[in-house]
Amino acid sequence: MENELLFAGESNYFGGLSNEEELVRACPEKFKADNEWSDYAMILFYEGAETTNWKWISDSRDERVKQLSCLNGLLGTFGIKHQDKEAVAGWMLSKMLKKVPAHIARESSDC
Repeated sequence: MENELLFAGESNYFGGLSNEEELVRACPEKFKADNEWSDYAMILFYEGAETTNWKWISDSRDERVKQLSCLNGLLGTFGIKHQDKEAVAGWMLSKMLKKVPAHIARESSDC
């Protein structure tokens, strides 16, 4: 049931998810306090990351693409408070991945 709610939103044209406010209301309290999932979500928000070492829960490529799309939409929102974005993104990651991965920085290209 949680996954249906978490990954049901559609990405908005200028960032955000169609159901982001509903996700904020449903987010479990444990993600609103310091925790490794929400901390990792903020690393993704500020620095990006390679996902090559992610251990996905789902074996379905389509499901993983949908989950990543929802996570990216949420991280790109301006419609909710930053603390709420951090909590919901951590909650999403906890339902996407088997464990919090070690951060691998995204390669930057020098122009």
